[in-house]
Amino acid sequence: MLLERSTKMFSKIVICSDGSDHAKLAAGHAAALAKKFGSELVVVSVYNPTDIPPPFIGVPGASLATATDMGSYVRELQQSVERETGQILEAAGLTYTCRRELGHPVDRIITVAEAEHADLIVMGCRGLSQWKSYLLGSVSDGVLHHAHCPVLIVR
Repeated sequence: MLLERSTKMFSKIVICSDGSDHAKLAAGHAAALAKKFGSELVVVSVYNPTDIPPPFIGVPGASLATATDMGSYVRELQQSVERETGQILEAAGLTYTCRRELGHPVDRIITVAEAEHADLIVMGCRGLSQWKSYLLGSVSDGVLHHAHCPVLIVR
């Protein structure tokens, strides 16, 4: 059998999370793999500074500072993503570390995976239509084509 419990096939898994439903589903799949293979988990959330939110949106339930200070907004947004993803991993009885990154998501995810010596990257798909994906590309597509290790994209 190719995937035996004693194999350290995936000793380190990088989970990419943006808080979306697909990312949460991906975290669940990563948790199952980590339990099976005894993998270390690294949760990475990337904020792209070129994705500037409309003024005063803030993070739901966060402090007033998130509505007026971009640094607070980014920090609380990434904390929220970590909290939601962490709940999934903790429910599976797993420990994990978190990395907060700023920059282009594809570049940052690939850089983190290489720096962490990841054996697998797990991420959700964005669900873009074929036409929109063709025009804009997607984070999952970019990571899939440029990563040094296998990529599991969860739908």
